[in-house]
Amino acid sequence: MREADKIPDLLNAEEKLIIDSNTYEDIKGLLWAPEFHIIEGDLYIFHGATSGEFFYEESHVMKLTREGNPMNAADWSRPHRVVKKDGTYLCEAGKTISLDMTNFEIEGEYYVVWSQREFLPVDLGAWLYIAKVDSKEPWKLISDPVIISKPDYGWANNNVFVDEGPFALIRHGKIFLTFASALIDATYVVGLLCADRKADLLDPASWTKGNYPLLTSRSVLGEYGPGHNSYVIDDDGAVWNAYHARPGVDGPRSSGLRRVHFDIDGYPVLDLTEDKDLNQELANIAIDIIVK
Repeated sequence: MREADKIPDLLNAEEKLIIDSNTYEDIKGLLWAPEFHIIEGDLYIFHGATSGEFFYEESHVMKLTREGNPMNAADWSRPHRVVKKDGTYLCEAGKTISLDMTNFEIEGEYYVVWSQREFLPVDLGAWLYIAKVDSKEPWKLISDPVIISKPDYGWANNNVFVDEGPFALIRHGKIFLTFASALIDATYVVGLLCADRKADLLDPASWTKGNYPLLTSRSVLGEYGPGHNSYVIDDDGAVWNAYHARPGVDGPRSSGLRRVHFDIDGYPVLDLTEDKDLNQELANIAIDIIVK
């Protein structure tokens, strides 16, 4: 983990180790996709972890002690493996994996969305699921998991059938749930699910999927395979998109930030680069039309 007062300073900030494959006997590696989430005043890290190999990858949740220092490893709980409402584990280890779990709150209720993939007896690809969680112990589901997305468009099926990396942005009375699809190469893309914030979010019919991704290798010159994004809101209320992409077709995955804009219908725009950015003083324009 790194800490800094300003985003650019994170580049050279000191790193602190929070957890690795030697911290706990049952956590061997593949510590993936950590996300910070505040739930009723407590800070959590949602992340993937495994007890051994890839086919045992599971969603986990760590909690920071009250008044604890996020940069101090001793102030974090051991990872809790996510369980269903009946107390059994979310996935059958060695057969089905879960990862990229995210969390958001609507009307005082907390939801998680994650990517789940069954490998045996047949690889069904990675699908997105949603459920409500206990706000006191957010690694415990309090509703049955519901499928809200499968990789059914061609752009989600490049080399592999995958929907993963969901993250919610709540704006203009809607929940914009972006997610990543396809293989993590130059074909990786960011798609969009949308629901009304007052809708029944556990009803798959409440979610509408865009038929074309918001970000692809064609969106921004020099960025290939953009994907697995999240959102950060700064002190001025501006929304930033944090994501990874490649500086070349075969380049390494690299992290980046870009300010999020919203179109006339209130939907997020993720590909508006700085050179095309809008002057905020001109954000609201009125025109008087005189018809003679």
